[in-house]
Amino acid sequence: MLHYTMIASDASLLSLLNDWKTRGVTSIAMDFEGEFNLHIYGEHLCLVQIFDGASYFLIDPFKVSPTALKQLFLDPNLEKVMFDCASDASLLRKQYNVQLEGVYDVRVSAQLLGYEGNLSGLVARCLKLPPVTGKKGNQKANWLKRPISPKLIQYALSDVENLFAIREVLDHELHKAGLVEKNALLQQSVALEKRPERPGWEKLNGYRYLKFEQKIFLKWFFEARDTLARKLNQPAFRVLDKRKLVELAKNVPQDSAGFRKIVTHGNSQIEDELVELLITARDEAIKELSVTT
Repeated sequence: MLHYTMIASDASLLSLLNDWKTRGVTSIAMDFEGEFNLHIYGEHLCLVQIFDGASYFLIDPFKVSPTALKQLFLDPNLEKVMFDCASDASLLRKQYNVQLEGVYDVRVSAQLLGYEGNLSGLVARCLKLPPVTGKKGNQKANWLKRPISPKLIQYALSDVENLFAIREVLDHELHKAGLVEKNALLQQSVALEKRPERPGWEKLNGYRYLKFEQKIFLKWFFEARDTLARKLNQPAFRVLDKRKLVELAKNVPQDSAGFRKIVTHGNSQIEDELVELLITARDEAIKELSVTT
């Protein structure tokens, strides 16, 4: 079992950052656990796991202020060794409006060497260790809950346990393959936004195949559902399944009864409010179409 220190206050985090500077620690292994519209509305950073080469730390972002967290995330001189940092960096941009600095992504190095798998596979490839089991279930766990179960804590720590060792193996392979300079160039932009974030409705299955008018209706219906989900602090899929949004966009109901044939909810009050929002959204879509066509 991995032993760790819980960082649950600004003072504790600032003390840790100062201790690293005093001891000359310039590189840490880091990973996040988050909530992504599974248990409540929206995306939320729930846990930061760190290994500094000697000790493990868990930072509770519910108890540490954004101001203190930014001192960690924005320090370009403190290297953060991560695996596939893109979604983590995106989460920080959305929640804290900050750009993660000083990242070294071992996934980028692995891809440069021809490896396309996940972290568990990379552990097996580089270190000949068995993969962590139950990873998918742990990823979908409710990381909002406190206290965090010992099982989930050990899972979270396992994501940073081997990052330094993996990097060492990959660095050796990059040197042998003559790819050190190319890797260094790629690492400069690993945490940067690659392209503008697409709105949620454009990510729905089948969006690209919709007609122009259907895309406009889908946008408005999606926003209506999102408005209610945000108000209720519920994951959007619990308010209305995304497949029904596409169905509504393809066959726009003419009246309340038509909406209720597609829109059903176990809570009649929520259903009534949703139908009302969708009718308003339909009317707004029609207005937009009248201007653009």
